[in-house]
Amino acid sequence: MDGQSWRDLLSPKPKVYEAARDGAVIVLSDILQRMSIDERSTALERKIKDGDQVTTPLIIAARNGNLDSVKTLLGYNAELEARGTVKVDDQVIEGCTPLWAAAATGHLDVVKVLIEQNADVDGRTLTNSTPLRAAAYDGRLDIVTCLVESGADVNARNNFENTPLMVACYNGHMNVVNYLIKRGANMDLKDKQGNTVLHYAVERGHFEIANELLALGASQLENVQRLTPLLLASNDCKIEMVEYFIKRPECTKKQRIEGLELLGATIANEPDVYDIEKAFSFMKLGMEERYDDPSNPLLKQQMEPLEVYQNRKECQTLQELSLIEGNDHDIHMEGLLIRERILGTDNTELRFPIRYRGAVFADSGNFDLCIALWGHAMKIGQRCNQPITDDLKIFADFFCHMVQRNCLPKQRYIEEVFERAICEYERLTEKADSKKPKGENEAKALNEELDHVVYRALYLLTILTKVQDQRDKENSHVFDLIQRFLRLNPRTLDGNTLLHLAVSPKTPTEEHYVRDVCKFPCIEAMKLIINAGGNVNAVNNEGSTPLHLAVTCKPNAGSAQVLKEVLETLLDAGVHEDRVNGNGQTAMDVAETDEARAVLSAKSRLELKCIAARAVRRFNLSYFGVVPKSVEKFISLH
Repeated sequence: MDGQSWRDLLSPKPKVYEAARDGAVIVLSDILQRMSIDERSTALERKIKDGDQVTTPLIIAARNGNLDSVKTLLGYNAELEARGTVKVDDQVIEGCTPLWAAAATGHLDVVKVLIEQNADVDGRTLTNSTPLRAAAYDGRLDIVTCLVESGADVNARNNFENTPLMVACYNGHMNVVNYLIKRGANMDLKDKQGNTVLHYAVERGHFEIANELLALGASQLENVQRLTPLLLASNDCKIEMVEYFIKRPECTKKQRIEGLELLGATIANEPDVYDIEKAFSFMKLGMEERYDDPSNPLLKQQMEPLEVYQNRKECQTLQELSLIEGNDHDIHMEGLLIRERILGTDNTELRFPIRYRGAVFADSGNFDLCIALWGHAMKIGQRCNQPITDDLKIFADFFCHMVQRNCLPKQRYIEEVFERAICEYERLTEKADSKKPKGENEAKALNEELDHVVYRALYLLTILTKVQDQRDKENSHVFDLIQRFLRLNPRTLDGNTLLHLAVSPKTPTEEHYVRDVCKFPCIEAMKLIINAGGNVNAVNNEGSTPLHLAVTCKPNAGSAQVLKEVLETLLDAGVHEDRVNGNGQTAMDVAETDEARAVLSAKSRLELKCIAARAVRRFNLSYFGVVPKSVEKFISLH
């Protein structure tokens, strides 16, 4: 009965919870009064699962605003600081106290009663949210006031290091903002992303709050992406907010110029607000500001030309800028140059516009420029220690799309992306080794990322075999890359190596174009891996070698030769044909077709020592401690 006895189901304990939840105070009082002290204590402490919520009677009564039920439960010494899981506005919050639940759902009278009983005004949830943060989020000034006057920390931070003032600014609660600042809330604190209260107000377009914060002395600081509130407005294409900031007296000339230029550059490469004429007009306004005093112009910082941007140089004068007016392509590229100059070359905010512009070139058939831009965005991601599994997925699918169109990608493009996959696997394994993931979820996410990288790397190798010059099969750079990857011992969640995947008919190919181009088993890919040093006797989590997986292939009329060549290649490469898997089965035991069994029989080269080892295992003869350790290991493989 899922851990519950019939006695539990018939007991009054759940009825205590239900009466508290529903505000049936007379029923609640009657049930509690009839209980013994031990029964009552158990009923008050017991947490009941109710949909998404798991709470004690006091937590659910506080969450639902059942004041009389709360008073009754407190009268029987219900635990004030008990923790439970409650649902507020479709969000499931873990580790909530009764006070947090009441504050989050707007029940002032319950909040007051709990505080009178000395509830911890800063009692935190699992994510370190306090009751004050919950009240500020919903703009409940009455509850905010009650909590602060009772000693709540106005600068308390949650796991993301944001404060009650930040969430009030984000949601536009001006009265709460003013009150918190008067009571000592710090306007210049930063969250984990370096955002201040001004960033929060700008992000949501709250002019009145931004104006009030500036009037009260809030600083215009940079976040981790080097975005001040003004540049954040420009980067988010909030034109009215940009115009508001650049008109303020404290805005310097340099700040005005960068705000205008970044706004124009972003509009030029942002699909949701794309307007090429408007983009150029803001670039021009910025340039006019630079030459507002012709005798002392504020010149742009020079940047080294990059091949990815066609070795372009950014326009330095109004005359140069006028030459690109009306030329959409030039304005697009000018915008990318401006963004990289202002935001810096190692800024994750650069990635989306670069990838978007690459996608536009892909749609128009300019594949080389597309690949260059996507590669640049991927390098930026790696420099910023950001995951690039999505980039690898896009590249693999795009290269396959090119193959299908008979427009083969250059070999060096595939090699460059494959090298990025290796770097990503190195980064993820170092992260796993040097900084143990926090909790089961983070560890699982990290392992899944590693899994994805292995599959993308295999697809890239398979694509490489489609475009490799037949006269260049021994390309040293390709083999150096494969060997470098193999030294990392890359494996999937199932423990499969690249070679396992290359020979298995069950290797998944989810992406549309990859599915059509990368067919497994793939002879050319397996040969690349074997020639680079891939271990033909490696075993996966089930104890299976690549041969165990290869013999499960069921060839159709046209692929019987493929199966034959795969098996013969593995056998010639030295695979141990009579090695057993975790179920004690050899490759011959798991072979699913006569074709596979025929190849295994024809190529069988069992040595006398293998036959002897199998006999020892088959007849359960004792050998541990009887033969040398090396022989013990050999026998165990059979």
